[in-house]
Amino acid sequence: MHGTTSAGKSSIAKALQATAPVPAFHISLDAFVTMSNRRDMRSDAERAQAYSIHCENLRTTLARVVQTHFDIVLDLVLRDEVQMDACLNVLRGRPTYVVRVWAPLDVLEERERSRDDRAPGMAREQVGHPAYRRAYDLEVDTSLCNPEEGAVAVRRLIGSI
Repeated sequence: MHGTTSAGKSSIAKALQATAPVPAFHISLDAFVTMSNRRDMRSDAERAQAYSIHCENLRTTLARVVQTHFDIVLDLVLRDEVQMDACLNVLRGRPTYVVRVWAPLDVLEERERSRDDRAPGMAREQVGHPAYRRAYDLEVDTSLCNPEEGAVAVRRLIGSI
């Protein structure tokens, strides 16, 4: 799943885990990003190095889980096309579906305001980025459905309903 902050990716991921035919790993870039504190970075070079480490750790973890029988629900905010393609490349041995999870900006901003872990303006900064205009197998507008309904749409796509 690919989309901006506060779009609902993690909520749909949890709903997908709850309905998975085999145990599913929810692998999220956010889990790796929270290992460091952006405010601790003293320069653009340190921020770039930390970002590179986060993406590398994500791909390493993803590669390990790909070798198992577990389902994978990948949750990405990536705007860097090279990093996005590198993640998708790790999945090349499995059937892979790229799902855009999105909502209108006013909905994203309201969700952002209601969460302590979101800085104001993140959704606005991300929403118009060209990375979110790639080709998707499915698009889920979370302003029109709850996480369980989003998960049903994904399950229909992959043929497990």
